[in-house]
Amino acid sequence: MKKALIMTSVAFVLLFAVIAAGVNVVFTVSYIDASFSVFSVQGEEDAKELKKELDGFVGSSMTFLDLSAVSEKVEKYPCFQLERVKKKFPKTVEVTVKERKELFAYKTADGMYAMIDSDGICLRTSDENVSRTGGENILLTNFDLDVEIGVRAKGNYFEALLKTFSGFGICLADARANVREVTLAFSANEDNPLTNRFDIEMREGVFVEIYDPLSFADAKAEKAAKFYEKLGDVTRMYGCITVTGSTAETINAAYFMHRFEY
Repeated sequence: MKKALIMTSVAFVLLFAVIAAGVNVVFTVSYIDASFSVFSVQGEEDAKELKKELDGFVGSSMTFLDLSAVSEKVEKYPCFQLERVKKKFPKTVEVTVKERKELFAYKTADGMYAMIDSDGICLRTSDENVSRTGGENILLTNFDLDVEIGVRAKGNYFEALLKTFSGFGICLADARANVREVTLAFSANEDNPLTNRFDIEMREGVFVEIYDPLSFADAKAEKAAKFYEKLGDVTRMYGCITVTGSTAETINAAYFMHRFEY
């Protein structure tokens, strides 16, 4: 009786091994369907290199393939964002990747420029403020940021900065084409956020001053952008748009022909 049980157990183990081997043969990765959305020459080169790395999964078991391993391959390229990764049985792994767009340039203590996207991720460093697509990124002045390639930057007023450009994006399709520089300006009493502000220099010459950006930064920026759109070509060359307000209901934008710096 005992011998029969042992034989039965062995038979089940062998049957399971045969089934597992059969499943592995049937469900083997034969194609990586990688879709890339890129807009720079360097992005195209990086996409080719990443595709080669992803093709390394060909021949792996579809059943036992850990998709996090695929994600890790994409994460090695900070300038890429993984949109989707999924198994498409029986033999395909679908990967969708898009190139992140640089928005800001932050000069670090070593004199290099950290290039940061609209999500706050540091994509790369460069010895000059030149975007991968040409032209300059928006220069950040007087910010104190902690930056590391592939990681979301941190620092005082940085989250408010991201909200500000989220608000700008509602009206301005490409803020980088309109904004040259953002300066974090403190009043005499730096601890009073009501009088601290973002001084935003537009490329035509006019400034946008957003007071107390820690409160309703996105709404204030949207208000400023709508006001900016209404300015004529001449008035966009000088003066400033000042945006104030302590509540969502009291946000106000006004234009002044002369900018009062203090």
